[in-house]
Amino acid sequence: MKLKINGEIKTIKNSNKDFLLEALLEHLGYKPQLVVVELNGAIINPKDWIITKINNGDCLEVVTIVGGGSYS
Repeated sequence: MKLKINGEIKTIKNSNKDFLLEALLEHLGYKPQLVVVELNGAIINPKDWIITKINNGDCLEVVTIVGGGSYS
C-alpha cells in the first residue's frame, strides 16, 4: 500500500485486508495521545481511529503535539 504521509510517499506492507488508522499509527511508532491526524484533508477524531479504514493512495498529515514554553 502506498500512502503520502507528511508529504512523503511511503510503502506500507500489511497483510490485513482492512487497515485501520489506529494500526497504522502504531506501525509508524506514533504515540496516539500526542498526535493529531488529518486524512485526505479532514481531521479525524481519535475516537474514530479504530474504525477509519486506510486505503492505497490516501494522504495523511500527522502532527505531533509538543509541550513547552518560554522562560522570562
